[in-house]
Amino acid sequence: MRLEIQRRIGENLKTVRVTNNLTQYDIAKYIGTSRTLYTHYELGNRAQDAETLYNLSALYGIEMSVFFEPDHSRLLNILANNIKLEEDNRELLELYSQLSPYSKGKLMERAITLAEQEQEKRERQNALRAAPFR
Repeated sequence: MRLEIQRRIGENLKTVRVTNNLTQYDIAKYIGTSRTLYTHYELGNRAQDAETLYNLSALYGIEMSVFFEPDHSRLLNILANNIKLEEDNRELLELYSQLSPYSKGKLMERAITLAEQEQEKRERQNALRAAPFR
């Protein structure tokens, strides 16, 4: 791996870790290595193998390609959107867990109906876009 890419991955690993309020020790323990080795990953002194990057992407809930992102502001934007999505999902799950089995069933029925309506709306919009102008 080229040194500049190795360093970019290291910087991005640190950014993602700090954004998620985790320590180097936490991450090292998760991937089954020492904190010292993980520190070398973040500093760009050591290259990570594909399995390590895969495990980290799974931990953070992001695509592996995020670690290769050269634009720091774009990386932060990706992470911010990912965190917002997680917060929305957490809120939705919290509300869902408070429902009775009957209400959960009704909610699922309504969600299916809404999803079908959204799909029909998209199909109509696509058909209008594809129709020639008169």
